[in-house]
Amino acid sequence: MPDILMFGATGYTGKLVAHALAERGASFAIAGRDRAKLEALAAATGDPDIRIASVGDVEGLAGALEDCRVLLTCVGPFSELGWTAVEAALQARVNYLDSAGEAPFVGRLIAEYDERARNAGIALAPALGFDEVPGDVAATLASDGFERPEVVLTYAMPSSASNGTIKSALGILVGSGPWIREGRQVTITTGQQSRWSPMPPPLGPKPAISFPLANGHLIPLHLDLSGLELYLTIGTAQKVGARFALPVLKVVHSLEGPRKLIERTVERVQRSGGPSEQQRRSWWTILAEARSGGEWRNVAITGRDVYGLTAQLLAAGAMRMSQPDYGPTGVLAPVQAMGVDLLEKELLANDIDITTYGPTKS
Repeated sequence: MPDILMFGATGYTGKLVAHALAERGASFAIAGRDRAKLEALAAATGDPDIRIASVGDVEGLAGALEDCRVLLTCVGPFSELGWTAVEAALQARVNYLDSAGEAPFVGRLIAEYDERARNAGIALAPALGFDEVPGDVAATLASDGFERPEVVLTYAMPSSASNGTIKSALGILVGSGPWIREGRQVTITTGQQSRWSPMPPPLGPKPAISFPLANGHLIPLHLDLSGLELYLTIGTAQKVGARFALPVLKVVHSLEGPRKLIERTVERVQRSGGPSEQQRRSWWTILAEARSGGEWRNVAITGRDVYGLTAQLLAAGAMRMSQPDYGPTGVLAPVQAMGVDLLEKELLANDIDITTYGPTKS
């Protein structure tokens, strides 16, 4: 009887997660629609049980969960394809986690499913991968002990991505997400705001634009903030180009034909389904700046291989959420789902550097 069902196991990220679960000795089964691909993956990951399930079949996926405690899904883009897994988890009354990074999906999950999850006695933990976990940890560490601080999160990201990530990113680029200003939630779109972000060495100050990541929804679930802003670093030329390209991309992405053409082009360009090993070694940095009165603290988290890290975080999260004593319910931010201490331990175990600057008083 497996504790964890891994749905979407044969995609790029899903395969990495299956291997991570196997390496950790987890009790798990794998699910998807292609039996041949599932059998090949099972042969490489200790022969876990195979269950056939597909997007759109809530009853079928709920049935596959009958003897499980946790549903872990990597089936995205989540705004389009993620709801089958959410509904199946609720129907089967099992805890749920995913690799989503899409703010619209997470925002809707909080608004429409939090109460349902609490009533069902289950936890829904979206975005328990690279995008949101280090950012949530950085914001939590930076604001520790401060009274209603203002927090600014800046992401310096690698340029390589899998097909699924690119498809999800297209939705993020043309979407919007929440910030907090003077204690009130406001809606910000990609590129609407810009700043010079004081990234740590060796990056140094970088131009950055507003970027609607899911942490805009998640971090306020457990941190009482007077301000929250999220940025993505870009080159100077990219900043100028974004000003003109983003409005066009929004129109194109709203039309089904052009959007599908873009997605098919992405698939042709990246036939391997993901970045090369060399590309996966690219560095990334997330900086959290916290300010409260005259106090400040910055926390920088730096590492490589966003996909390998995502797989390890999801595996760790699924194993934690499968334990009989797991208690939280409702929609949870990463820190709520696993605790900042456990997440910090997982980051450090994956060769992620966490550096704190401050605090001082002006």
